[in-house]
Amino acid sequence: MKDYYDFTPVEESLSTAHSLVIALPANLNLDKVASALALYLSLKKTNRQVSLVCSRPMTVEYSCLVGVDKIKDKLSGKNLVVSFDYVEDSIEKVSYNIENNKFNLVIQPKEGYPPLSTEKIQYSYFGEQADLILIVGANSFEDLGEIYFDHKKFFQEGKTVNINISQTAKPFGTINLLDSQMASLGEFITLFLLSLKMPFDEDIASNLLLGIERATDNFSLIKSTPVTFEAVAFCLRSGARKPLREFSETSFNKNQTEAKKEEKIEIKRKKEEKIAPSPDWFKPKIYKGNTKI
Repeated sequence: MKDYYDFTPVEESLSTAHSLVIALPANLNLDKVASALALYLSLKKTNRQVSLVCSRPMTVEYSCLVGVDKIKDKLSGKNLVVSFDYVEDSIEKVSYNIENNKFNLVIQPKEGYPPLSTEKIQYSYFGEQADLILIVGANSFEDLGEIYFDHKKFFQEGKTVNINISQTAKPFGTINLLDSQMASLGEFITLFLLSLKMPFDEDIASNLLLGIERATDNFSLIKSTPVTFEAVAFCLRSGARKPLREFSETSFNKNQTEAKKEEKIEIKRKKEEKIAPSPDWFKPKIYKGNTKI
């Protein structure tokens, strides 16, 4: 593919980033999810710590995409928090020890209070950290939904790369990759990965091909651009598995369709039989005159 963009600012940021977060907006479509997953799978192959988050849960529509189970609905921090119901002045002492390469947290209740129930202990994380945040297909931070509203400081103070092709896209990121002329995010991410010489295997290619196909209405000439077909060609050369077309039920069922196909074939054969000359057509003809007046 040709070099349509200078991705140097992103390349420089990626070269020093060891932990990354990829964020999707709450208003999803297949192209957005496929593109984010392709980006996630490629970055994971570079031995970086990568997480992919979205406020909206994944539905069956996205089950055709490789790695969809890796999308989380919450940001994970680095600090472990152990929580339990607490009665004031019920704890005597909190300590820890290390035995057999295991860290043991010891919570000692005061005399007269029951020991903690393991069934009521909860675990969580806080202290989100990322060297770089990649936001795919969002027009603003607010589009990310609860992920953003629960972690405003993380997004506002972090280094962000905003990747979008929407006509209403805004440059809210630290680095903004915006192009409303692109027919799909899938082709934009294909170009992005190739320009940065990032890993590109058949799973990544298959996701991108699915996204491009959906965004362009099955590669419609009205929506597609030269870049679209370049991206599709590269994905296919990279081993992309072609999407199986799904047909919805109509007023006739599959058996009726097959019957109509057989009927058409039969009709064609009958026409051919009528057109074929009789065997004696090729024999010499003898003219027999009629003497009747």
